[in-house]
Amino acid sequence: KALANRMDEHRILILCFNITLAAHLRSLLHSDDSNPQYRERIEVLHFNDWAKSILGRLPNPKELRENENYDEVLGNRVLAALNDRDLEEKWDAILVDEAHTFAPNWFTCSVAAVKGGENGSLMIVNDISQGLYNRRKFTWSSVGIKAQGRSKKLNQNYRNTQETLTAAWNIVQSSLGEIEEDPTFPIVEPSAALRNGKKPVLYRAKSKASAVKALVDRVRSLCNSGYAQSEIAILYRSIGQNDRVLFQEMIKQLKDSDLKNYWVTENKYTKQNYSVRIPGVRIITALSSLGLEFKVVLILWADQFWDCCSDDVEKAQLARKQLYVAMTRAQDELHLYGSGSAQILRELEASQGFEVVRER
Repeated sequence: KALANRMDEHRILILCFNITLAAHLRSLLHSDDSNPQYRERIEVLHFNDWAKSILGRLPNPKELRENENYDEVLGNRVLAALNDRDLEEKWDAILVDEAHTFAPNWFTCSVAAVKGGENGSLMIVNDISQGLYNRRKFTWSSVGIKAQGRSKKLNQNYRNTQETLTAAWNIVQSSLGEIEEDPTFPIVEPSAALRNGKKPVLYRAKSKASAVKALVDRVRSLCNSGYAQSEIAILYRSIGQNDRVLFQEMIKQLKDSDLKNYWVTENKYTKQNYSVRIPGVRIITALSSLGLEFKVVLILWADQFWDCCSDDVEKAQLARKQLYVAMTRAQDELHLYGSGSAQILRELEASQGFEVVRER
C-alpha cells in the first residue's frame, strides 16, 4: 500500500503459494473503493496462477520424466519466459509471502521478474515453523538473492494472545528441535505476544457427532456474545468418506441456528474466489488457512492430527506444523474438539495449556 500510494504507475506483485491466501489478500486490497490505486497497481497471485499467466498454460504432469520434480520444471519454464521479456513488462516491486512454501528456483523467477534483478525491490517473508511442505534446502546466493546484511528476525507476535501462542508453540517446538538448522530459513522462536486472553479450550467429546454438536453450540454462543459470523472460522484437516454425512450435518445445524456459513474450501472455485465481503462463518481446511487470521478459531476433529505422534519423524514434524498453523490463526479465542483416544489429544491435555472440558 505504501508503494502504491507514493509511486505513480508502479507495478507491484504479491506472490504466495496458498490459493486462498492470494484470494484473501486480493479481496482486501481490491475491494477498497476509496483507494482504487491498490486495484490498479497491485497484483496478487499464487505462484501457479502467476506461472499460467506467463506461460499460457501449466505443464502437464504426465509430460514429465519419472525423476523430474514438477515445481522445479515449472520454475525453469517460467524463468526462461521471463528472461525473454522486455524490461517494461516486469514489475517494479515484488513481495513473496509465506516464502517457506516456495521451491528454490521460484525465487530465481522472482529475481528475474523484478526490474533491477538482484538489485531490485524484492521483499521475502518466511517462518519455517509454518513450513507445511518438504522443500529442498538451498542458499539465497544460489538463487541470485543478496540476503547478507539485508535480513531481519521478527520475533514479536502481533496476532495471538500469549495463551494461544504458548499452547501452539508447545506443540511445534518439539518437532523443530529435530530439524537440522537451516541458514536460509532459521527458526525464530516468538518471544512473546502483546496481549493476554482466554486459555484455549480442549473439548473431549464421546463421538465425532457430539463434537460437531458441541462446536455448533459454541459458534451460536460466540455470535450471541457479539462476534460477527465472519470473524469465526471452523478449521478441519480433511473429510474422509465416513465423515461426509457428519460434515453436512454440521452445515445443516449451523443453518438451523440461523447462522450463515461460507465453505471457503468446498472446491477450487470457492478457494480462488474467497472474499472478505462474503458473510458467514468461515469453514476452511488447516492447509488453506495458512496466512489467514480470525477472531475465533474452532478446530473440528482435532484427533485427525493423530500423526503428530507418528513414529515417522518427518511425518510427525509436518503434522505438528499443520496443527500449529491451525491454532495460530486465532486472534482472541481458540477451541479444539476431539474424540477417541488419539495420543495427540492426551498430549494436548497433559500440556497444561488448555482448559479441558469433557462431555458428560
